[in-house]
Amino acid sequence: MKYKMLATDLDGTLLNEQREIDKENIEAIHEYRERGGRVVICSGRSPLSTRWIANTIGLKGEPIIAYNGAVILDENGEISEQSVFEHDHLMSFWELCEGEGIYAHFYEGDTLLVPSETKWNKNWIENNILALEKTGANLEERESFRGQCQVKMVADFYRYVKTNQPVITKIAVFNDEGKLADFTKAIDKQVGGMEISSSFNFLNLEISPAGVSKASSLLKLGEKHDIHISQIAAIGDNYNDSLMLSAAGLGIAMGNAPDDVKNLADQVTGSNHEKGVAQAIRRFLLE
Repeated sequence: MKYKMLATDLDGTLLNEQREIDKENIEAIHEYRERGGRVVICSGRSPLSTRWIANTIGLKGEPIIAYNGAVILDENGEISEQSVFEHDHLMSFWELCEGEGIYAHFYEGDTLLVPSETKWNKNWIENNILALEKTGANLEERESFRGQCQVKMVADFYRYVKTNQPVITKIAVFNDEGKLADFTKAIDKQVGGMEISSSFNFLNLEISPAGVSKASSLLKLGEKHDIHISQIAAIGDNYNDSLMLSAAGLGIAMGNAPDDVKNLADQVTGSNHEKGVAQAIRRFLLE
């Protein structure tokens, strides 16, 4: 087998527009695994969210990359590595948000820290642990997973960091007023120590600790399992997948990916509502 590992993104890739996973994708994944391939979920989602999806589609026993590379879960679903923000960078970032009037929320483990209730954090637990009813979810297990994550209101984030010394692995930024391009430049200039990408065509920002990406963690996983990066295929749909698609031996962009992302990939498959993951596995990995 030329490609021994497949790294797949979730939203916009394995998940369709109803945020379910088509059975054709699941069947193709397991056909690839039966032939000896390993499948790694590689997502900006939380450790609990990625584990829940992995369990539902029968990927227990595979490692997972969560929070865009900041967290790596081992085959037992335990954290084997994680990268965190330095507290002085967090406080400088928060000061910048307040000064610019920009909303951001922060991920502390499987807890979402929010400054106030907004449309960007409402129903976060349900959006984090997806229903997956058509995918075949176990309802009791789903409620157990939802019970393990929470949203915490933190009105004074500066004080919270000083007092609690939280372990923050990801930041998300949202704005409806077209300010994110200038805000990105301000982060680079005034804060530093942060890796900036997006899972939504730069209508949001996904921020990781400096040097952390899906690509960097995929390289680590490959080394751990003695699989060279040239033997790894990766599939994704958005800017937070760009480095991974460029680094992998075979980078596959979804049909619904922006043109900039498609141009970085070696191949393009169908969209996420056309079972593009199954198409890619059968066309590029199994034939």
